[in-house]
Amino acid sequence: MSHGGGGHAAELYPEEQIMAVGVGLSLIGSYLAHFLSPYGLSMLVGGLLAAAACVAGANTVRKVAAYGLGTGVPSIGMISLGMGTLAALAGILIPKALGITYLAAPILTLIISAIVGVIVGKLTVNPVGMKIPIMVRSMTFLSIAGAMAILGFTVAYAGSLDPKIYVDAAVKSGIIALAFIAPGMAILHPFNACLGPDESHKRTLTLAVACGLLTWFIFSVVKLDLLSIVVSIILWAIVYTKFVKMSLNDACAVLEVPEIPKKEQ
Repeated sequence: MSHGGGGHAAELYPEEQIMAVGVGLSLIGSYLAHFLSPYGLSMLVGGLLAAAACVAGANTVRKVAAYGLGTGVPSIGMISLGMGTLAALAGILIPKALGITYLAAPILTLIISAIVGVIVGKLTVNPVGMKIPIMVRSMTFLSIAGAMAILGFTVAYAGSLDPKIYVDAAVKSGIIALAFIAPGMAILHPFNACLGPDESHKRTLTLAVACGLLTWFIFSVVKLDLLSIVVSIILWAIVYTKFVKMSLNDACAVLEVPEIPKKEQ
């Protein structure tokens, strides 16, 4: 069961499982985008797998919003991409400074985003004073998801983990700004759109997948990758049609409103 701004239906899959799959796929996608770039497949493969990080982030937003975030749902989606941008750029640039291979960038991004998430999570508890039991863990997960989404889509666009190529193609071009807002919307929007007395995990996740695919489509259009444009919009249409049908089937199913959870369940 759920209620506007807090609470949610029973989980279909554990949050940790969705996060592991989403982050794992996006991590693999970053490497595949780099190695498949000479074949023109960086956006097709890398963009598709980067969408998984958006789904993982959207699911964590759903989890933490159960504690009564209300209008903070969009805000927490944006902060995840703020942390993610910092971690992704650090992950790309640090290997050169340390004299190690740039292929370490995705792993470094993952590690740095986790550290940043823990720090920001602790700051939101004290001194900010948000009394949400899972805040530190949720901010950590959101930082990781945001970082992997940004890295995944920008590497898919740039076609390389090489910092020189990456900075020229993704940072100086301004694509990094698109990588901040588009995945951010994909992370914050699903639960923001589905919350209410009849919210269901399956429907929210379905919309999250649709939003991730739409983000992939946007990057495909910017890159002018025709194959990725066609594949992404077809997959988006299939998933979004399924979401609309689920919404129509669930309409008017008003359920009892539970109490806001006092501790993690």
